[in-house]
Amino acid sequence: MKLYTIGFKGKSAKQFFALLRDAGVQKLIDIRRTNSSQLAGFTKGRDLEFFLEECFGITYEHVPDLAPSEELLKDYRKRLGKKKEDDEAWRMYVERFRQEMSQRPVLDVFLRAAAGFDAVCLLCSEKTPERCHRHLLSERISERLHNVDVRHL
Repeated sequence: MKLYTIGFKGKSAKQFFALLRDAGVQKLIDIRRTNSSQLAGFTKGRDLEFFLEECFGITYEHVPDLAPSEELLKDYRKRLGKKKEDDEAWRMYVERFRQEMSQRPVLDVFLRAAAGFDAVCLLCSEKTPERCHRHLLSERISERLHNVDVRHL
């Protein structure tokens, strides 16, 4: 299985959809806690589902069970404050998100969502995967499923 990840920040709709199309993505799994924020632009849940399915033949599913808890997100944002990056805050986030993943059936949830597809993509908002839960989640999936090739778009 090919497992891609993508964030929408910093990408135009043209860039975003071209990356998915060119990678051959068959299903996009939206792993944001909420997908209806005004800040989501062209990736608002219902709009994104329409564009993906009608224009590109890509299946869409919102799976918030693969997102960090609201409490974790609030704590992380509080620790970050006005900074864009903070190594200590990120280390706390990684530790707590890994803990959350170990207490939830994330692999089962992912396998259900990805069933029947050879090329799936995890969607979150962050521009790059380095400080995003999609990277941590894809890492966990690839550690447990040996036939997974992870690529960040």
